[in-house]
Amino acid sequence: MKVALVFPPQGHFTQPYLSLPSLAAYLRTNGVEQVEQIDANIEAYDYFLTEARMNLALGRIDAGGGVAGLDGAGGLGFTQMERYQLLTEIDLAGSEVAARVEEAKEVLRTPELFYDHERYLWAGRTVERALRILSAEYWPTRLTAHNFVMRKRIESSAEIVAATADERENPYVEYFREFTLPRLRALDPDLVGISITFGAQAIPALTLARQIREWKPDCHITVGGGLLAYVGQKLSRRPETWELIDSMVMLEGERPLLEICRAVDEGRGVAGIGNVIHRCATGEVVEEPEAQPLNIQELPTPDFDGLPLEKYLSPELVLPLACTRGCYWGKCVFCTLHTVIGPGYRGRGIDQTVEDLAKLSEKYGTKHFYLAIEDLPPNMARALPRKIIEAGLDIDWWCDARLEHDVFDEQVCEDLAASGCRRIAFGYESSSQRVLDKMCKGIDPQASLELMQRVHDAGISITLYVMIGFPTETLEEARETLATVLRQRDIVQEVSARVFYLDESSEVYKRRSEFDIAEVFPDPTADLQVYYDFRANSGMSRREARDLYLEFTRALQSHFPVFQNTNMLYHELKSHYFLYLNHFGSWGALLENVLVGEADPSGRPLRAAHTLERELRFDRAVVDERLTSLDSETLRPRYQSDLIEDTDRERLDAELEPLAPFPSHLVYDVRSGELHCLSPGARDLLERCSGGRSPEEVAAYVPSEQRAAALECIAELMRTGLARPARNPQRTTKIEEVLS
Repeated sequence: MKVALVFPPQGHFTQPYLSLPSLAAYLRTNGVEQVEQIDANIEAYDYFLTEARMNLALGRIDAGGGVAGLDGAGGLGFTQMERYQLLTEIDLAGSEVAARVEEAKEVLRTPELFYDHERYLWAGRTVERALRILSAEYWPTRLTAHNFVMRKRIESSAEIVAATADERENPYVEYFREFTLPRLRALDPDLVGISITFGAQAIPALTLARQIREWKPDCHITVGGGLLAYVGQKLSRRPETWELIDSMVMLEGERPLLEICRAVDEGRGVAGIGNVIHRCATGEVVEEPEAQPLNIQELPTPDFDGLPLEKYLSPELVLPLACTRGCYWGKCVFCTLHTVIGPGYRGRGIDQTVEDLAKLSEKYGTKHFYLAIEDLPPNMARALPRKIIEAGLDIDWWCDARLEHDVFDEQVCEDLAASGCRRIAFGYESSSQRVLDKMCKGIDPQASLELMQRVHDAGISITLYVMIGFPTETLEEARETLATVLRQRDIVQEVSARVFYLDESSEVYKRRSEFDIAEVFPDPTADLQVYYDFRANSGMSRREARDLYLEFTRALQSHFPVFQNTNMLYHELKSHYFLYLNHFGSWGALLENVLVGEADPSGRPLRAAHTLERELRFDRAVVDERLTSLDSETLRPRYQSDLIEDTDRERLDAELEPLAPFPSHLVYDVRSGELHCLSPGARDLLERCSGGRSPEEVAAYVPSEQRAAALECIAELMRTGLARPARNPQRTTKIEEVLS
């Protein structure tokens, strides 16, 4: 029997995911010999990020009218501003990005280049701009390094199915037809298993299923993964679903998938297999009973054989490994983890975990690991580091953990650091004891700060998860959380903030009256809706929560080095920050040598030589500002999507006063990959930066009452790199390396 396991787009492109290797190992161990793993996610990114594909996209965008039609408009409405923002930068920098995108990939894959800070930032920005080019080809679809969204929503089964055949806005229709399907034809599998972990994978996954069905109707197509645990039952009620697939696997996939393989191999149906939803010959949809959870101590080590490990956009391989399933705490009322993996908590033996790490490290030649677990259990926090040290394993790793005040004492923190733990992400959520008690977090905020200090003192980087807008949380409580986090910026390196939305599987949803929730707003057109907006009788409003989130992110960008300027790439591109930590050895060394470096604002400013420029009829800075300010204006929440709904776009187009023409200048710095918008006055100052005059001399022609503003503008030009000190050999050497 031949089996193909597919991880579809879209996920991060920096490391493999754990789903396929876990399933492949289980099938291979249990006698299914021909199992092919296809990471269609990284393969699609690798194809899209090529010069040939970028030039194809640029040609299609230009054929669609490009920016010329917008520049001739009398004013820009909201939708026109969205297009103008995208198309102006593509018109200016598109050809340069296309010509160098493959170089950018090599920078991200090559240690000697990746750990050169300026080259890394240039490569990350270039990849981002390349994905914006692809997005413009399929506008308003948006593909980024961390999301894929279309106008057709994943909250609607009808829209998902329609999107699977929408070649105009779905890039994967063409991609699968030309690349993935020919590969599957060559394999000629009897069964294809598609893993759907994220909402961003829903449309690509079913797009591929449609094409497989059209090619080989008798091939059994099964889908599983975390997303199905939330929407599988709802999706199974739609008849069109069963035109694309044959079965769904809920919760854990190893045993059900093995039994489906055996059933297909023997030519029988899948009736009676636990955790499976399927349609009978009579047309009836059957949801089989939930199967007993697996004993994870009996599972094999994940098997990454067959994955294109050389294609991930990182210089060193980071492998995921799960040593637990479920959460040992299991009381947080907002959490819905049980929906994904089933009830209960199970842990793999600590000796087994060390053995897994040793096997994977030796087999795949890597020392970098992400423990893909919900929380590091107390016994493992104490024992695992010592076992790693005793085994003599030379590895480094990171994970999520609960703020267990009595566990992370000084000795445990020192052991963790000595074992190679470089980073821990904690669920802090709030600095308010009242809010934490409502969440059933079971932690004390002051004791948590003391714990974080011990972790920091041991040399481990700290990431905090923060939640804004939990029911009954007041604006004052949320602002105090922000203030507390900012006070900890010397010991906390990253903060991941999110706005609370109501998950229908959560205890908060089931016990809404206890959280003073007066009203929930279901969308009647969204039959797959999982997250809901709501109105509470007390606490901040939803608008206030969204506004505070924006305030929170602005504060992080101002005060935390990881979020300043385009250092944000470290945070957004999974694994990259972790790898930089390992390379420099500590947060302090990384901070000193990389993150806080700025251009010298003194000396005689010299205009950067390697730039592309375009004069614009509209002020791009105002366009950017207006679009950003509308993040909290939309009436409906954008759950897994950062696209504005069509209804909201129509409203904004009708209500907003069109932006009147006002000239601006767009500049693309070829050396850094950064894009800048200048006013006519700033452009004039930049032109005067010849390297022979001081900032005061450059600004001398400006009226005296405007001179202070002009000097600040020159300083900003130097901070951005558009003007540089006339003599700065160290910086020049690094930049020349980027161009070589």
